[in-house]
This record gives sequence, structure tokens and C-alpha cells, in this order.
Amino acid sequence: MTIDAAHRASIYEKLRPILGDEDANVLMSQFPAVEADTLVTRDHLRAELAELRAELRGEMGSLETRLTVRLGSAIAASTALLAVIGLLA
Repeated sequence: MTIDAAHRASIYEKLRPILGDEDANVLMSQFPAVEADTLVTRDHLRAELAELRAELRGEMGSLETRLTVRLGSAIAASTALLAVIGLLA
């Protein structure tokens, strides 16, 4: 959860008399100031990695299929060429 600037200022002003400027700043630095500073949870990271793995498996499967087709075509062409060379010899 992010805290808007007004709440941050309010909390900081309440902490300053109790903790002092330096400690209040250190404590406030532990709270995200903007959405981009939000920490990633382990569960979120695991979910993102699982999704990435699934996408990569799909892409690798597609690449494997395309490579198999290309290799099969190359082998067939080579075999045909060798057969023609054998007939000519």
C-alpha cells in the first residue's frame, strides 16, 4: 500500500518529536513513496516466474517443432540430391 504525500508528511511530523529527524527519516524511507517503489512479495514473484516459465515452454516447443520441420526438409532434400547423383554416376 502506498502512502500519499500528505500522509507521509503527517506521519513524519508526528515521528520527529519522538524519534528525532534522522531516525524519523530512516523509518519513513522504509515505506514506499510511490507505486514504483512497492516491494515485490515472494508470492507475486513466484507467480510471475511460473507464468514466464509457461510462456518459455510454449515458445521452446514452437521452436522445436519448426526446427524439426526444417531439419526434416533438409534431410529429404539431401537424400533426393544423393539419389540423383547416384543415378547419374
